[in-house]
Amino acid sequence: MNLRTTGFLLRAVVLVIAVVHLVLGVLGFFFLPEANQAGENTVWIFSATGMLDVIRTVLGVLGLVAVLKPSAIPAYCWMAFVAFAGLTAFGVLSAGTDMSGDAVNLNWADNVLHALSSLAALVVGIAATRVSGRKQSKPRENV
Repeated sequence: MNLRTTGFLLRAVVLVIAVVHLVLGVLGFFFLPEANQAGENTVWIFSATGMLDVIRTVLGVLGLVAVLKPSAIPAYCWMAFVAFAGLTAFGVLSAGTDMSGDAVNLNWADNVLHALSSLAALVVGIAATRVSGRKQSKPRENV
């Protein structure tokens, strides 16, 4: 695969990750009535809490910025990998308990989404780092 095709694929994957989380984050703000019990605020099957919606919205906006500026894709992917891996680890530990007062309130659908997003960000981050390394090591011809 040439560098142009690889760059297009990386941008497409980052765009999908960013749009999914941005949509969930923004829609989550509309499903946060104060009268609901913790765990009842959902967007489709995903949890919607204030903190989680802020995290998703910020990561979605940063992903869109990275798509518009491809040199930012490796940094975004490594940041997203760490963030989603952390959310996955926290979610796996907290989904097994039913504690009230949990500010993030993750369920298993969120854990799967965050794990897949983390894995995709890791793969794209590695690929983007390799692509940028190949671009820098390419010898230039003096014409």
